[in-house]
Amino acid sequence: MVIFILMLQFRIKPILKRNSILHGNQLPKISYDSTLRLVTHQKANLRLKYHSKTIDIDSVGNAFTKTLLNQIIPYWLGTSWDFNGYTAKPKQGNIACGYFVSTTLLHAGCKLNRYKMAQKAAMEEALILEPKDSLFIRYTNRSKFIKEFIAKSKNGIYLIGLSFHVGYLYKSGNEVLFIHSNYINRQGVIVENAYTSEALEASDIFVVADLTNNNAFLKKWLNDIEIK
Repeated sequence: MVIFILMLQFRIKPILKRNSILHGNQLPKISYDSTLRLVTHQKANLRLKYHSKTIDIDSVGNAFTKTLLNQIIPYWLGTSWDFNGYTAKPKQGNIACGYFVSTTLLHAGCKLNRYKMAQKAAMEEALILEPKDSLFIRYTNRSKFIKEFIAKSKNGIYLIGLSFHVGYLYKSGNEVLFIHSNYINRQGVIVENAYTSEALEASDIFVVADLTNNNAFLKKWLNDIEIK
């Protein structure tokens, strides 16, 4: 399958496990429903550790990032795109870009309404996650945006809203991956090099909300506080 071959080009060492589809070519070994139950259990344990002060908020950020990238998104790779797609089951039905983001955040443990979030414009969707004065907003082209994003942003996962599209960016050093339900040629959910992404090239606005290093967001995720 082309998408798995493409994945082998990327090396995401700081966060992703060796057996992640985003790193290699192995499929998840348990069912998606079992993974969702495991994620709930893991977050409950993490919450106990955080409130007992045995871990700090940076550890919570790393845990959230691993949950989303290693445990949730791999199941969705290859799910087909449709403008009206809103499936809650990976590889069953279609998923639009906004629903891909809101559904994966929900399944990673965020307390949110995936329908309302998916129907918002890029700026409004980002504002659910981070205050406007903290957002990374640029009106420019793909090349200039990526160069500045690398220079000014920490490693981790981010929501990115474009002119008429939305997805995730994953930054590790000078490497930036774009994870999204791609409307171009109806590709569906893919991971691609941000430097060569046609969807990023088609945009002249880039609205970025930090997830990994966003303490307010992480505390809402950890404590099951509604994100709206």
